[in-house]
Amino acid sequence: MVIDRIENAHLYYSLASGMAEAFEHLKNNDLSSVKPGSYPIIENKVRMLVFDSEQTNKDRIKLEGHRKNIDLQYWVSGSELMGYASLRTQTLIAPFNEEKDFGIYETDASFTRFEPGMFAIYFPSDLHTAITDENCTSAVRKIVYKVSLE
Repeated sequence: MVIDRIENAHLYYSLASGMAEAFEHLKNNDLSSVKPGSYPIIENKVRMLVFDSEQTNKDRIKLEGHRKNIDLQYWVSGSELMGYASLRTQTLIAPFNEEKDFGIYETDASFTRFEPGMFAIYFPSDLHTAITDENCTSAVRKIVYKVSLE
């Protein structure tokens, strides 16, 4: 897992094929007015997901994990607490969804507050979840780039 601010994005361009393109897209586009949804950036390599949400999640023990993608998550507005745990021997709550590259695990997590201008990079060895930041008074806009490892 990586936690940093967008001004340091260049330090992470070489982490994986497609990462530089995801960061460049993030830095060179006004994403504050893009409609929520899924957008291909590089076919079969980088996909952008735009989320607008009111904060309602308070579940601190159900974390998601991926096997085929790296998540680059960036906060445009609002703030969230992001939970993290290293994938070890945790148990899946339901069968892993191979098509969506998505599994939910039950585990304890440590939490960090994310606010506009910050990003997180989650690798397949990183479980993560977003929960409500009680101090946040605005809706959350988060951009997630799915960078394929295949």
